[in-house]
Amino acid sequence: MREHNGSAEGHAGDPEPWRVCLVDSSGRALGAGMLLGESVVLTCAHVVQAAGEEALSGAHVHVRFVGLDGMPETLASVRPGCWVPPSEDGRGDIALLDLAEAFSHVPGAPLVRLGAVRDRVVHTYGFPAPHRYGVWVNNAELAGPAGAGGEWIQLNSPLPGERVRRGFSGAGVIDKATGAVLGMVVTEYTDERAGLAYLIPVEVIVRHVPDVARWVGEPPRPSAGPLIVVIGDRDSAVREGFLAQVRRERRGARGTERLAAIVDATGKTAGEVAEHVSAGISTGEVVTVLETNPEDVAVAVTGVEDARAPEEVLTDVVRPLVDKGATVLVQFSGPDSPGVRLARRWETERNARRLDRLALLVDMVEHEEDRTRERAARLGSRTAVPGSSADLRLRLGALRSAGERIEPGRVRRALAATERDAEAARWALVRLYADLDALAARHDELLGRLRGYNAKATDAGLMEDEELAELYRPAMAALTHRPDEPEAAAGLVERYVRAVRRRLEGA
Repeated sequence: MREHNGSAEGHAGDPEPWRVCLVDSSGRALGAGMLLGESVVLTCAHVVQAAGEEALSGAHVHVRFVGLDGMPETLASVRPGCWVPPSEDGRGDIALLDLAEAFSHVPGAPLVRLGAVRDRVVHTYGFPAPHRYGVWVNNAELAGPAGAGGEWIQLNSPLPGERVRRGFSGAGVIDKATGAVLGMVVTEYTDERAGLAYLIPVEVIVRHVPDVARWVGEPPRPSAGPLIVVIGDRDSAVREGFLAQVRRERRGARGTERLAAIVDATGKTAGEVAEHVSAGISTGEVVTVLETNPEDVAVAVTGVEDARAPEEVLTDVVRPLVDKGATVLVQFSGPDSPGVRLARRWETERNARRLDRLALLVDMVEHEEDRTRERAARLGSRTAVPGSSADLRLRLGALRSAGERIEPGRVRRALAATERDAEAARWALVRLYADLDALAARHDELLGRLRGYNAKATDAGLMEDEELAELYRPAMAALTHRPDEPEAAAGLVERYVRAVRRRLEGA
């Protein structure tokens, strides 16, 4: 068991330090899990079963914290009364484990009960072979209830690309919009071409293991949506232009933009404007979208300065919509119209909060660059590690210095582009790190195989066998000089292994 210093500090900027991997006594990954409290881990029962009969009879299984520096390990055993093995039809399959030591400084997985599930975008982290240290699946989507009794939720992985498969069982499924954990991966559909898997939602987990309820929180509120202030006429042609602008603001969010309503506030009270917005939202395909996926909703409110109380329309109608996560476009005839200053101030405040989050994201990109370069150096790889963080920091600095010199809408659009680039850079580095890890694991596997058969040859008195020596030397040289190209040595290692086997079988 690897010791840790007690502080349990996570990777710099790691938003999910609660991620764990269950391993057997030989270090083989069995599946994933989630730290809930300081010494309690949630996982699938079949992951524990894979450790063998000893784990089921009260012996310990090994738990490795993949989201903490140094990846500390500890031991765990099944908590009494919290073991629900899978039934014949797949129901259940849940286990709580008590750790041998506490990780009091590590935040637990933020479990929440699911509301509507269709089309939610999620990501998850598992341990399929040969990814010894894990790999992400990003931008998967929840499709709807499935499995016996509707206990599961279907999870569609994006193909081509990494998919949820064996090794992901027990992994937390993280809502991309809020960061909340919506459930736990339980199984895959074995057709690799389909990219299908299934998760157990939090409410089902609690139904089977009531102890989990103490770690279930309230769903986090989605981040506020963009507020777009437009100065100009509101005739029908311009209003169509508003729609195009709203769509541009939401482009790429999930490819499912839904314009809920266009409301003319002229002569209306705040209550009347709210009624018209609700009427627009309750038509077509947007019946419950504002509550379930507000980021897909966009509302245009025109003629604000001609409302009976412009600031009430902004405070009582516009701001609550934006706070829920919807995109709201408000139109004023001129820069001195009533309410413009208030709306502009809100735009600037939201930009400032986004700049703070962007700064953290750039820190995370820089951290991923550093650890990926270090991993490449340890492996002896000549792989070029992208250095996006320097450019991102320059862009962040320029946005911070913009102040009031630049119109808030331009800052918001530049922020969105920089956020997208930073996220793309981060996940490209995560994938590169995982690829380097896979190469390292393959190299270690081949090196262990070569050394193991060399030890067998030595024990059998074959040290002086020249033919074996001629096969061993190039295999070892290939693994030593180019550890980042293990497949180049694979054939050499296998030739040596076959030769040793022939000698031992003929002995």
